[in-house]
Amino acid sequence: MNEYLPQQYYGYYPAQPYQPMFWQALVGGLINVVILVAMAAWAFSLVKRAIKGEPVEFPEPPRFGREEKL
Repeated sequence: MNEYLPQQYYGYYPAQPYQPMFWQALVGGLINVVILVAMAAWAFSLVKRAIKGEPVEFPEPPRFGREEKL
């Protein structure tokens, strides 16, 4: 029973090469959170205006590639 030796794992890679991917994911995640907070603040400001009874105007969607031919 004491002769059991675990199999060696030869495919071990150190974490050092994956460090840039960690920072890239961290920065990307922080940017996503900032965008989410900014959009939520904008949406809540529109809701607050609507509750107060003020007119609420939504931005015009972009018209790239949908120009009307006269």
